[in-house]
Amino acid sequence: MSTPKNLILSFLLFLLSGCALPFSSQISLFTERPQDCQEFLDALDKEVDDAGVRDASSFLIDDFPYLRTNRFLSALNKNLKDEKTREQWVRLLQQLDLRAREKEIQNLPEQSVISLIPEEGANRKWLYNRVESCSNKLLGHDTTHPEFYENLSPLATFPDEYSFARRTFGLYPVFSIPVALVTAQSRKSSRSRFNSDLDAIPLKGELRHVVPREKVVLKEEMIQEIIEESRANPLQVPLLDDVNAKKLVVAFAPIIIQDVAAHYDRLGKVLWEKGRLAIDPTHPTVYYYTSHAFFKGEPILQINYVIWYSKTAGQETPWIERGYLDGLTTRISLDTQGKPFMIDVMKNCGCYQLFAPQKGRFQGTVSRRFKPDLLVAQWMPTVPPGKRLGVRVSSGWHQVERLLATEIPPDPIHYQLLPYDVLEILPYGGGETKSMFNSKGIVEDSKRGKEEVLLFSMGIPSIGSMRQRGRHPSELIGRIHCDDPELFDRYFISR
Repeated sequence: MSTPKNLILSFLLFLLSGCALPFSSQISLFTERPQDCQEFLDALDKEVDDAGVRDASSFLIDDFPYLRTNRFLSALNKNLKDEKTREQWVRLLQQLDLRAREKEIQNLPEQSVISLIPEEGANRKWLYNRVESCSNKLLGHDTTHPEFYENLSPLATFPDEYSFARRTFGLYPVFSIPVALVTAQSRKSSRSRFNSDLDAIPLKGELRHVVPREKVVLKEEMIQEIIEESRANPLQVPLLDDVNAKKLVVAFAPIIIQDVAAHYDRLGKVLWEKGRLAIDPTHPTVYYYTSHAFFKGEPILQINYVIWYSKTAGQETPWIERGYLDGLTTRISLDTQGKPFMIDVMKNCGCYQLFAPQKGRFQGTVSRRFKPDLLVAQWMPTVPPGKRLGVRVSSGWHQVERLLATEIPPDPIHYQLLPYDVLEILPYGGGETKSMFNSKGIVEDSKRGKEEVLLFSMGIPSIGSMRQRGRHPSELIGRIHCDDPELFDRYFISR
C-alpha cells in the first residue's frame, strides 16, 4: 500500500476512534437503563402521539425520555459551572417533563389509559405515579454515568418555529422586501399613534375597565424579599412556590381598558362547546403563568397575563386577519430586585409585539440590518401606589393603543385569574379533558387561511393562528421568538 493511502487510512481511523468513545459511552448509558421503565415511557409516548395529545409548550430531548426543555432552560446550559448547577439544571428539565406528562395523561382518551395500566382498578393517578417513579429511576441511573452531562448537553435544544423549507420554496429573499417595507410603515404608524394624545384616540364604542377580582397590595420591600428568596439556588433562577407566585400575579395584574363596540370585544373564559372552542364573556377571565429570561446576563422573572376574545373583526381589521378567536398576552419583566423594567404585549399569534422599556435603563434597540427595528411604542409607565398598569385595547382588531397608570373606577367589570395550565386541560365532556392547542401548539379553530397563503414565504407554519406559550415566532423578517430568553440582551441597549 502506498504512503498516501496509508496516511488517508490512518486519518480515517483517527476520526473514527475520536467518535467512538462518546458514541460507545452513549450506547452503554442507554442499554444499561432499567428496561421496564424505558419500555413504559416509550409505550406512553406512543399512546400520547397516536392520540395527538402531546403538550407543545416544551420540547422532548432525544434519548432522554424523562427530560424536556424550553428556550430558557436550553440557554441556561451555558451557566453550568459546577456539579451543583448541573444537578439543578437537570432537575428543572425533569420537572418540566413531569408537568407536561401530567397534562398529557389527563388528556389521553380512556381507552389509551386502559391499555397502559396492567392492574385492575388503577387510574390516571396511578399512571402518573408510575411516570414519576420511572423518571426518578432513570435519572438516578443515568447520573451515575461519568459522561452523563456530556451526552445530554448537546441534545437539550429546541426547534425553530420558522421553516427553512418554506422560506426556500417561497422565495423568501424576494418576497421579504415588500413585507419589510409594509412592516416598517406599520410600525411608524404605530409609534405615531402612541405619541398622540390619549384623548385623541377614536372610540368605536364604550370604554370599559376590566379589573382583577382579587386584591393584593405588596410594598416594594416585600416584592424584593420574595424575589431574593426565590433566587437562593445554585443557578440563581427565580423559582417561586405557588403562594408567592400568586401574590405577585395578583399584585401586578393589569386593568384591561377595552373599547367595547360589539360582542367580540368582551374578553371571556375559554371552554369547549359541542366540540368547538368558545369564549364565555359572562365570565371575564385572565390566564396567567410565569416564565424566565435574562437581563444583563442574570436570570429574571416574567409574569404573563393572557386574555381571549371570540374573534377578530371590524372594519379596521385587515381582511386577511379576520377570523375566529383572538387574544393578547401582556408580559411584565422584573429585575433581580423585583422591580419592573420592561412591559411587552403581543397578540396570541405572536404578532404585533410591542415593547415599553423603563426610561433611564435603556438607550435604544440594536439595529437589525435590512430588517425593521423592534416596535418600541412608548416608555414603561410609572405606576404609583394606589394605581395599576392599564392596557387600553381597541375594538375589533384588538390592538394595544396605550399602556398607562390608572385607578380602579367606581363600577368596574371584574375578571378572575386562572393558571394558564387550565387551557391545556379544558373539560371536554364525558369526564375527559382536551387542550385548546393541538400537538404543534396551534389553536385549530383560529386558523387564518388567507394570511397563510399571502405570507407563506415568511416561513411560519399556521401563520396568524393563535398559539400556545413557547411557540410564538414574533417577526416576519428574520427569526425572533417572543420567549427568546436573551431577547433583551440581544436586541436592546441597556445603560
